[in-house]
Amino acid sequence: MAAKITPSLRAALERLKHGGAVNGALLGWRRQVLINLLPYEEFRTERLLHTLHDARDHFASGDERHVQTFWFGYDTCHVLVCFRQECTLVLIHTRAEEGDFLKRAAETFLEDSQLLLDSLLHPSPDDGGETQPLNPSADPTYSDEHTNFIGRP
Repeated sequence: MAAKITPSLRAALERLKHGGAVNGALLGWRRQVLINLLPYEEFRTERLLHTLHDARDHFASGDERHVQTFWFGYDTCHVLVCFRQECTLVLIHTRAEEGDFLKRAAETFLEDSQLLLDSLLHPSPDDGGETQPLNPSADPTYSDEHTNFIGRP
């Protein structure tokens, strides 16, 4: 799944990662890692994502609460987790005072990326049907037939 991620989604997550004192970011869909920009191995990020979903399910048991955000504070770093529909965004950052700013930025990212994620995860058969071919005629162009080589003197 991670190989199919569009460059614009990855670029948006990279910009979010550089939006403060962020050390890493993780985007997940359900219990699957989509983009891993955390400084950890893949199996550790999968375990983190599963643990966060388990914690969300635990706190939401009984349908009395709906958890949308976790924020964990440690000595040297902090972890912000935002849930939106079936997507999860995890940010590791170093400054506690940036928590509210990063929360708003993460929620905006998740809201803006929902259409892109939906089209990525559920492609329709009509995708790409309206695009024009690069070469509408079957005739090869001059550049297709000839290669210009400029040698060194």
